[in-house]
Amino acid sequence: MLFRKKFSLASFLIYTFLTFFALIILIPVWHIFVISTSSPTVYITDQYHLIPKSFSLAEYKRAFHSIGGIARALLISVETTVLGTALSMFLTCCGAYTLSKKDLPGRSILFRILVFTMFFSGGLVPFYILVRNLKLNDTILALTLPVAISTYNLIIMKNYFTGLPVSLEESAKIDGYNDIQILYKIIIPISKPVIAAISLFYAVGYWNDYFMATLFISSNKMFPLQIVLRQMIIQNMVLAQVGVQTVGSNPEQFKMACIIIGIIPVLCVYPFVQKYFTKGIMLGAVKE
Repeated sequence: MLFRKKFSLASFLIYTFLTFFALIILIPVWHIFVISTSSPTVYITDQYHLIPKSFSLAEYKRAFHSIGGIARALLISVETTVLGTALSMFLTCCGAYTLSKKDLPGRSILFRILVFTMFFSGGLVPFYILVRNLKLNDTILALTLPVAISTYNLIIMKNYFTGLPVSLEESAKIDGYNDIQILYKIIIPISKPVIAAISLFYAVGYWNDYFMATLFISSNKMFPLQIVLRQMIIQNMVLAQVGVQTVGSNPEQFKMACIIIGIIPVLCVYPFVQKYFTKGIMLGAVKE
């Protein structure tokens, strides 16, 4: 009985703590959604309400019709995220599997070089010149290829592969498998948790990135969603400052609507991979 009481009290404290922090995260998001769907009259009278008093999609309609609409930008962001995540996962899996081989010549030197890149880089100007000389400007490759591999993700996956039983590869080699077949037919199928977690890392990074597009994209037709939303918010705020405002609209509500548009795709994908998220990170974070 004493153990049950202690366990129940501990569980109560843990769930209370987690609920508190969940509310800290969810309440601002909910507030943004409520404001973005409120009518301008309700927003003016009460800017901080959490209970919806009205419902209007006027700001979302404005967002999809501003600057020629955001459908094209949404498609560019989806293409960049899908292509970038696929490319990053391919390179990361290959690199991590190679570095997990303890008999690889120069393995420790290669690993130290990779870790060095986490702390030092060649600088922004050489990076910009390199991408321009490769003729990648105004292409999706400019948004994906230069940042295709994250050293942090590579190390996590490498540690996970290192912890897999060696007997799996030995039995596969007895059956005549080479290293490539072992990786794609044995290692990857049993590594779904860490692959799902790192894929989510890459996908969110590509989806939210606007810096690469700011540097290398100059054509309006190639702007990703984050750049277009930023332009729309800035344009709307400038018009409001000079006294030009759309009838029945509010700059702050428009900004909230743009924020919701930007985060909805991630919220739609995350529930399908969340069960692998924590497990994948923990499996690859500790080297035994």
